[in-house]
Amino acid sequence: MYSHKPLPFDKELDGISKKTNEIHHGKLYKGYVDKANEIGEKLGQLRKEVISGTAQPSNQTYSQLRGLKQGETFAVNGIYLHEWFFGVLGGDGDTSKGPELAGAISEKWGSVEDFIKYFTECAMAARGWAILAWDPKAGELKQYNGDAHNQAVWGCIPVLALDVYEHAYFIDHGSDRKAYIASFFKNLNWEKANELFTKASQIRLD
Repeated sequence: MYSHKPLPFDKELDGISKKTNEIHHGKLYKGYVDKANEIGEKLGQLRKEVISGTAQPSNQTYSQLRGLKQGETFAVNGIYLHEWFFGVLGGDGDTSKGPELAGAISEKWGSVEDFIKYFTECAMAARGWAILAWDPKAGELKQYNGDAHNQAVWGCIPVLALDVYEHAYFIDHGSDRKAYIASFFKNLNWEKANELFTKASQIRLD
């Protein structure tokens, strides 16, 4: 069973309002939790039918199992991506609080400032998510975009997950996505992001 985790911060964010967080965290993220649990229950029942031989045959065009498995990855990724998104908010944007992460970013992109410029443009080009991830196959940080929750590079571990669907910013910024992205970095908790990076970067799969 998946659980609806509380917001990891209790402060008013700069440029991301309490109302937005109430809707985004309290309704949308919770909706993914509830739906993932519902799908899990249905899969459990269907699994029994598959094993007993009473289930309808599955196929790749349409079947009950196909629909549930597609919904499962979308809902679970919706949970995890939102937990990564909210998990690094509530900070003051001070990069000195994330020395290892800032150092790795600077090594790859020249400076944190240059990375933020590049990441911002990637986020402007994305339809759903902009991700800074540790790629254990490549052994380095990579920036990936996802137009939907179930688009991902397998094995990569998000360090920064930025939700760029309109529900994340329209109340506060209208269609000005770039202003919202700037607010994300103003509120970034570099200490938390650094903790994620230091744990993830220990994993190598080359």
